[in-house]
Amino acid sequence: MPQDLVGGRVSVAKIARVHQDHVDRLSQHALRSGDIVFSRRGDVGRFAVITERESGWLCGTGCIRIRLSCPDINIDYIRHFLARKQTSDWLLFNAKGITMPNLNTEIVRAIPIAYPPLNEQKRIAAVLDKADQLRQKRRQAIALLDSLTQSIFLEMFGDLIENDKSFAAGRISDWVEDFETGKNLAPDPDNSDPLSYRVLKVSAVTSGIFKAEEAKALPKSYGAPLNHLIHKGDLLFSRANTAELIGATAMVHTDCERIVLPDKIWRFAWNAKNKPNPLFVHGMFSSSSFRGEISKRATGTSGSMKNISKEKVLNIRIGMPERQLQDDFAKRIEATQRCRLNCENQLNVLEAHFSSLQHRAFSGQL
Repeated sequence: MPQDLVGGRVSVAKIARVHQDHVDRLSQHALRSGDIVFSRRGDVGRFAVITERESGWLCGTGCIRIRLSCPDINIDYIRHFLARKQTSDWLLFNAKGITMPNLNTEIVRAIPIAYPPLNEQKRIAAVLDKADQLRQKRRQAIALLDSLTQSIFLEMFGDLIENDKSFAAGRISDWVEDFETGKNLAPDPDNSDPLSYRVLKVSAVTSGIFKAEEAKALPKSYGAPLNHLIHKGDLLFSRANTAELIGATAMVHTDCERIVLPDKIWRFAWNAKNKPNPLFVHGMFSSSSFRGEISKRATGTSGSMKNISKEKVLNIRIGMPERQLQDDFAKRIEATQRCRLNCENQLNVLEAHFSSLQHRAFSGQL
């Protein structure tokens, strides 16, 4: 399914399993090593190259399969070529549909591809594979640190939705007075003035680490209200996203200048008389049980975008550990958080280097 297409490869983290009877009945949809599978709708830039491991698996209805018939094309070269932002932008531009982009076989067949001789393709793919491995190692390190943080949280607090450690019962509204938000603002893609205001994209918080660079320039004439500005120490919440990403939170650890909230990201406004530790709340909102509760309460018929109201978040019933225990948790994970932030910064540098290398590879300069 589309959710299983990650970084040009198939992820089995959430993959569905089917009985052999279905495999036999739907054999015409069986995949072969070397096939390329695209997401049919929504995030049309998602794709994966099928390997021997996935040979014989089924192509879901939300995907389009293509099978190359060119013996002079290296599949690893094509994987890197299709992973370029230029390709995903081309697909998005040419996709059908107003409310949700859709692909069909004609559009996929029309993707423009340029390729050098086979030996050169293999060389380029090998160079990009080595650079990509460095990015993957940083991502794995970040995932392990996130897993450690969640392990510490579960050890100390258990499942706060089930309240299996019998803390005092309450609601999110006992700690959070409100969620502050911005407006739906139209960016100005032609504005390169560094002194202009910028509005956050939802991707600024979905990784769990605040990314100030994930923001778009606003018109030079825009004047931001003071209560829309982002500040160091803010805890931000994604109130609209895909089912698996809605409710993502991120702490603002750095000083920010002229960055404003959009309408799809909220800022926590704490109860002045009963303020929790923000790092603890970040850990709670990042726990699997809490994210599951957010997803259950979210509304929307579209498979690509869900929404949740303030009332539904504030009314979530939880166990409420005392502040001292929250502070103990924050102290335990501070070192982990610093290490994660360093890994994230290193990943950003690697991403920039990879993008530069990718550009040179496909412009004949590598």
